[in-house]
Amino acid sequence: MEEQTPKKFHFTKQMKIGLAVVLVLCIGCGLVYLDTAYGSGKIRSLFVKSSVTQNKGNPSAGVLAEIPLDAGSSTSFAVFDQAFLLCTKDGAKYYNSVGDQKWNDTFTMTTPTVIQEGSFMAVGDLGGKNVRVYDESGLLYNVQLEGNLSQFALNQNGYLSLLEKKDSGYEVKIYNSKGTLLKGRVEETAGVYPISTDVSDDNKSFAVSYVDTTDVYPIGRVLFFYVNPEDSENYTDSLYASAADKADEIIGTISYRSNGVLAAVSDKGVYGFRDSEEVWSYHLTNVVDYVSFQQKDRVVLTLGDALPGEEGKEEGTICWLGANGAEEASYVSGKDITYLSAWKDGIVVGTDHTYIGIRHTGREAWTYQATQDVTDVIPMESFSRVLVVGQDMARILDMDKYTGELPDVPEDAVETTPEVQTDEPLPTDGETNTDATQQDAGAEGQEKTSGTEGETDASGAQKTETPKTEAATDTEKTETTQPAENTESGDVPAES
Repeated sequence: MEEQTPKKFHFTKQMKIGLAVVLVLCIGCGLVYLDTAYGSGKIRSLFVKSSVTQNKGNPSAGVLAEIPLDAGSSTSFAVFDQAFLLCTKDGAKYYNSVGDQKWNDTFTMTTPTVIQEGSFMAVGDLGGKNVRVYDESGLLYNVQLEGNLSQFALNQNGYLSLLEKKDSGYEVKIYNSKGTLLKGRVEETAGVYPISTDVSDDNKSFAVSYVDTTDVYPIGRVLFFYVNPEDSENYTDSLYASAADKADEIIGTISYRSNGVLAAVSDKGVYGFRDSEEVWSYHLTNVVDYVSFQQKDRVVLTLGDALPGEEGKEEGTICWLGANGAEEASYVSGKDITYLSAWKDGIVVGTDHTYIGIRHTGREAWTYQATQDVTDVIPMESFSRVLVVGQDMARILDMDKYTGELPDVPEDAVETTPEVQTDEPLPTDGETNTDATQQDAGAEGQEKTSGTEGETDASGAQKTETPKTEAATDTEKTETTQPAENTESGDVPAES
C-alpha cells in the first residue's frame, strides 16, 4: 500500500489571532499569580478593575442618592457643602459631589478617626502611628510617629497638634500646614499626664490640659506655650501662661474658639481662658455625656444624670453655650442621648434609632427614624439635606421631602470614577493618587488600643463621661512621666 504523506496544517489569520490572545491571557494570569502570591499586587491592579457605582435614589421620596459601602468596614465622612471625604481603614477618597471623585489616597490604619477644621481634614490612627492631613487638593503631609497617637487636633490653617505616647512618657508636637515640626515638648514629670491639646488659629500658641495625680485629689491644669522661637525667647521652655488649677477636677478636652478664647470642659464645669485669665465659667449640675466643639462660636453639651449634691437638669437636656459662656438655648429630649454632632446651622442628636435636627435656637427642624443602625447623620449644603451613614449604605436625604420609605435598589446604576479593587493587599502603604499631590506614606497602623479621655470622633463630638482618677494612676500610666509647670525640657529638632 502506498504510504500517505501527512497533510500540513495551515493556520488561518483568525486562528493566529485567537492563539495570540490565549497566549497573552496565560502570560498575564501567570504574572498576576506570581505578583499577588509573592509581591505587592501592583501587576494585578493593571488587570483587575471595577467601577464604583452610585444609585440614583428616589428624589420624589426625598432620597437623593445612595452610596454603597463595604459591609462590616468602619466608614467615616467629612462634609464640605456638596463635597465630602470618605474614609475607611484602607484609605480616603475625596468627592466634589456624589459620583465626582477628585482624588484617592490609600493607606492602612487600624482605628482611623476623621476630624475637620475649616477646609482641612486629618485622619489619625488612634493608638497607632500615623496622622495624614488633607485639603481639597489632596494629601498635604503625613506624620509618622515612633510611639502611639493618643489625641490630635487641627486649627483653621492646617496646623496639627498631637499627643504621642512612648514607653518613656508623652510628647506634645506641633506641625505647620507643610508638615514641618515646629515644636516638640517632652513630658517627664511623674504623676502629671497630658490629656488634650490644641493650637490657636493665629498659629502663635498652643495649649495643653493636664491631670496632676501627685496629691490626694486630682488637679486639672491648663498650660499655654508659644509656637515660634521669636515669641518664646524670654520664656523658659516656651511656657508663657498657666490657667488657675482646678482642684478635684479633670479637664478632659480643650478647644480654641473663633474669638481666641480657649474652652475647657471638666467633670464639674466649662471654662473660658484667655491665656492665664479665666474670662467665663459655666457650672455643671449634670454629667456631660457628649460635648461638641465643631461649631467654632458655640460649645454644645448633652447632659446625663445629675451630679451628686446637685439639682440637675432633666436627663437628655442639650445646652448651647455662646462665646461668652452664657447658656443661649436648651432643648429637652426626654431620652438618653446616644449621638451628637454640631454644624453651622444646627445640631443633630440621636436617641436610639431616632435622629433629630435642631436649630441653634433649640427649635426642631426635622426628625429621621432609622430602620437600620446609623453611624453618622451629617448636614451637607443645607441643614435639611443630610448624609445618613449606615453599615453598608450612605444615603443623601432631603428631609423636607423624605417620606420615610427607602427606594428599591435600581438595576441601572450611574458609573463613576473607576478604581482598583482586589482581594490582595493594597499597593505599598501610603501611595497617593491625587490631582496635585503624590507623597510617600507611613507604616501600617498598629494594634488597636484605647484613646484618652476626650478623643474625637468623625462628627467632632467627644464622649466625656466623668473619668475616674484610677484611670490616670494605673500600672501602665505610672510608668510614664510628665512635666511639672516649671520643668525644663529640650525641644525636638524641627523636621520636614
